[in-house]
Amino acid sequence: MNETELIEMDVVKVSPYLREDRPLLWLSERDSVYPRLLPIAIGEFEAAAIQMQLDQTEPERPISYDLITSIVDNLDVTVQQVVIHAVKDQIYYARVAIERGELLENIDSRPSDAVALALRTVSPIYVSAELLETAGWRVTDANIDVAISKFSASDDQLLSPSQSGESQATYTLVTKSAKDENQRAHLVGEETETARAEGEEDVIGELHTRLEQAIVCEEYEEAARIRDEIYCLEGRTNS
Repeated sequence: MNETELIEMDVVKVSPYLREDRPLLWLSERDSVYPRLLPIAIGEFEAAAIQMQLDQTEPERPISYDLITSIVDNLDVTVQQVVIHAVKDQIYYARVAIERGELLENIDSRPSDAVALALRTVSPIYVSAELLETAGWRVTDANIDVAISKFSASDDQLLSPSQSGESQATYTLVTKSAKDENQRAHLVGEETETARAEGEEDVIGELHTRLEQAIVCEEYEEAARIRDEIYCLEGRTNS
């Protein structure tokens, strides 16, 4: 790995964010009284796969991660570790380090897939120190569940790094309504409020379909753009 310093993390839980179908994967810094938390938005299927492993729930038939684990075992391949190493436009990037004999190879992966595989192969999960400093959420309560519940209590808010340039990560909570206002000009143009409201549900449904397709095709930048547009439309619809 290119990262000079890695921080080992534990998978705490999967919880809903904004809506039930928008899960967050919570990672916690290991061996710290007041650990930094790293929440990562993931898909519903991936969240279910991770939660099943946390709960030690056996599916009736092997799901894709179980299949990959069986293949890894049968090919005498070891998953050495997974590393979540970067974030760009709120999309996180990970690598899976696999070892076979004397060969060590790093494979690009989504964090959710990497974590689901790591849990099944009992492999360590790391986050680069630089990323955790930038995107980690510092808590002052030793009870992680309490800290997460405080975050969840603001479920109409989005966590966004500040642009202060400070060495310690500082965060601003940006409400969806504020985000809507920032993007209102190019989204609505000259339309009236009444015209904007009409047909927005159909547009949101179409955008969700396009978002799912973009994620399946791993077109993450396009997925991030579509997701932001959905947030804006839903903010106006619910206001």
